[in-house]
Amino acid sequence: MSFRTKGLKPARREPEDGEPEGRRSSNREPQSREPRNPEIPRWALIAGWGALVLPLPSVAWRIALLAGLDVGFGLADEVRFSAGGVVYVLGLEVLTLLVAVAGFGLIRPWGEVVPRWVPRLGGRTIPPLVPLLVGGIGTVVLLGLIGSVLVKFVLAWTGIVPGWTPDAGMSAGERAVLLACYIPFFVWPVAVAVALIGYGRRRLGARSARVPADRTPGSAVTA
Repeated sequence: MSFRTKGLKPARREPEDGEPEGRRSSNREPQSREPRNPEIPRWALIAGWGALVLPLPSVAWRIALLAGLDVGFGLADEVRFSAGGVVYVLGLEVLTLLVAVAGFGLIRPWGEVVPRWVPRLGGRTIPPLVPLLVGGIGTVVLLGLIGSVLVKFVLAWTGIVPGWTPDAGMSAGERAVLLACYIPFFVWPVAVAVALIGYGRRRLGARSARVPADRTPGSAVTA
């Protein structure tokens, strides 16, 4: 007579020494020798979002000027009715948005791995030195250009050096709007630089933490 025991499963047989690996349980997930990238620190996240958001008010102000809204800018007509002025403003907007998106990519997954929808390159890891070199050169140029404009305007506003300022002829309200749109713009290169530093620390740190296969325990051959 045979008895059935309900709810009991047969004991799992432990693999014996010398048993081929193929017969061992396949339920275990293979362990990767490459650690995951460390989490992005808060300061780098703030800088990355700043790289995207900070230039947008100035972009909106220039688009409003080009669209014919009265922003109080004394040279508005010269910009609107000049082909060179229109091309300059539109080109500046496109370049600004491209740099802003690139700076935001420093904290996004597509800043480390090419998106899969990109033909031929999708899914490939981006070498960290490429964004660091290109971003480093771009950040230095950005800091130099925007910093020089800021110094020039500050010297003219304070009366230390005579010169033209974009708020000439503006009312108090128009000047306040101009400052509200452009103060974030002048802080923008700093945010891009900080985001780039965070990107470099994260990518290069994860790269140096990888353990080469030929240095894993058990791989050394004793003489």
